[in-house]
Amino acid sequence: MTAQTGGHTESTITQSAMSRLAPSPNPLSFVATMPGANVANADPFGMAQGNLSVRGMNSDQIGMTLDGAPLNDAGTYMVFPNQYVDTENLQSISLRPGASDLDAPVTGASGGMMRMEMLDPSRKAGGFASASTGSFSFNREFLRLETGQIGQSGVRAYASISHTYDNHFRGPGWDRRKHVDFRLIKEWTNGTTSRVTLTFDDAMKTQYLNPSLAVWHQQGMNANFAGAYTGANTNFYGLHVNPYQTIVVSAPQHIVLNSRISIDFRPYLYYTSGTYAGASLLNGSSLWHGTEQVSGGVVGAPTGTFLAFTPTVTPYEFRPGFVSRLNWDTGANHFVAGYWFDWSALRQLTPYSSVAADGGLASWSGLSATYKLSDGTRLTSYDNRTVTRTNALFIGDHLDLIGGRLGLDAGFKEAMVTRVGHNFLPGATPHSELNAAESLPTLSAKYRFNEHHSIFFNAATAFRVPTLNALYDTYNASTGRIITHANLSQKSEYSISEEVGYRYTDALLTGSITFFNYNFTNRQIASQVIINGAQITQNINAGGQTSRGIDIELGTHSIHGFRFYISAEYLHATTDNNFQIGDDLLPTAGKLAVRSPEFQGAFVVNYDHGPFFVTATTRYVGRQFSTLMNDQAMPGYVTADLALGYHLPRIGRAHPIIKVNLTNLSNNHYLSGVAGIVASSRATHGIYGTSISAAGTPTYYVGGVFASTVSLSTSF
Repeated sequence: MTAQTGGHTESTITQSAMSRLAPSPNPLSFVATMPGANVANADPFGMAQGNLSVRGMNSDQIGMTLDGAPLNDAGTYMVFPNQYVDTENLQSISLRPGASDLDAPVTGASGGMMRMEMLDPSRKAGGFASASTGSFSFNREFLRLETGQIGQSGVRAYASISHTYDNHFRGPGWDRRKHVDFRLIKEWTNGTTSRVTLTFDDAMKTQYLNPSLAVWHQQGMNANFAGAYTGANTNFYGLHVNPYQTIVVSAPQHIVLNSRISIDFRPYLYYTSGTYAGASLLNGSSLWHGTEQVSGGVVGAPTGTFLAFTPTVTPYEFRPGFVSRLNWDTGANHFVAGYWFDWSALRQLTPYSSVAADGGLASWSGLSATYKLSDGTRLTSYDNRTVTRTNALFIGDHLDLIGGRLGLDAGFKEAMVTRVGHNFLPGATPHSELNAAESLPTLSAKYRFNEHHSIFFNAATAFRVPTLNALYDTYNASTGRIITHANLSQKSEYSISEEVGYRYTDALLTGSITFFNYNFTNRQIASQVIINGAQITQNINAGGQTSRGIDIELGTHSIHGFRFYISAEYLHATTDNNFQIGDDLLPTAGKLAVRSPEFQGAFVVNYDHGPFFVTATTRYVGRQFSTLMNDQAMPGYVTADLALGYHLPRIGRAHPIIKVNLTNLSNNHYLSGVAGIVASSRATHGIYGTSISAAGTPTYYVGGVFASTVSLSTSF
């Protein structure tokens, strides 16, 4: 446990701790034991997406950054953590629930933020290499080469490359990932530093089916996509393979002007391109393009019922931006002021393309061999381009009093967000726009009684503009009817959070206890829905919500080679309003919030003796509701992992380590998290007596079974 001294609760894991755990390209697997971090793994190795919620707030409400570059999708706020960085190159991962940093380039982060910082290059030339093999044909190879200090230039750098592959632990499918990281630093004698970070990820991953509760009870671990193609089954696994490429560039510059004034300038670029696969059965004699019925047929399409590849394709998401900040230090007073600018262009469409007799595709991307109208227009059911602009001004001040024992922080951010949508479907509104601006004050304080005891308090605000789906109507490809309506009047989510906590630290023990409270208006809850065979992220406005709870974190220093870590959370999150369905209201007021387990906790034991080391981890996550009506829930679960390692004798400059990781020791078959939420899963009567039918079927992530990996690594 890393001791914290700020005005907010925060947990941090360092590279030395990450290196003990199972090798994974997914940083979520390393924060699973932090208080309030509810990590739903979807496979044993972190290759599948999975999910993170913190104090009941989903991953799309957690601001995620890498070396200061924002990683959340600008249109939907979703994150894809296994696409950004090789975890061997991370110096630390920090999770701050409830509030984001004043200068963080994030909006919508009402649940807090997760910061990833990469290792700085070594001052000595050398490197690090590792190779792993394990269950389900898992293999992972990683190599990092360090330049060391280049002459007297003050420049040093490294580059790394990795490859990861596995077969699916349930049903057919496979995952493959190739990744490159690069970092350079230049230091000047006056303290000025320049850093450049670049990551490139190229992945091809087969989807896992997220089953309903009924399917899970019936099929268990057999609940997945089909391994054989019948010519009409949309659930053939070969139609659900996702190719994605992602580039992240960050270039933080710290410029020292004199002993009191410095400037931070952080330009960044986020780029991604890929396909989320899907398939549909269509009727060639009844096809619609937007609101227009296709006349004259579709070139190359059968006239009867046929199966088509219908993915959600992102040809590009291009997102440059920068954060500039002035720092003025007058001793006891630390003043900052700055400006954040962010611009993104996101292109998305769902084209239709042919499927071969054996289920093969002309192109994984879905953009080749697409069906076209007689005039050459590509047939699509979803076709838009969204531009999002963010401007934010911020100012803050930190004051140290009573010899540094009392610290006071106050900050203010004015954030302005504009979304402009261009819908290219016939009959749709071609241009729509959504504007929002919000003033976001923050306040925190900390007081240190002595070297052992301290307290802290903070209050923060956050807001979240509706996702890009609020800009667009969606249409049924077989009838031309509207499935979901654009909602430009949808209000932005606004939240106020407070924390008060106590910390204790001495030569043996580090601990903290935090009491927290959240109040939301226009709470936006993300859910995954299937439209025309393609998966679309949509948001439900659940009205008000109140969340209160307690976080506890305790860690010891070495006691005869043993170190212990305990985290726990109690969460009581309730919906404040009834949920409107048509002209009636579902009685949801007072119900427990979705994805919000009341109890969760973790217990970790580390043991080091000579060249041996052992880490044992146990997690418990309580029941989670998947509907606003609380008429369906997934049960709680317990998992246990074990890591065993041995430092082999040095061979020249090489310091080899062999490690065995065992995950889910009891081979527990369990649901690990809620994937798709709905308002209700059963018919019920509304407040005004109307019979309201079920709103849909929730879906769930399936946790990974027992798996083992053996790794051999060495620095050199």
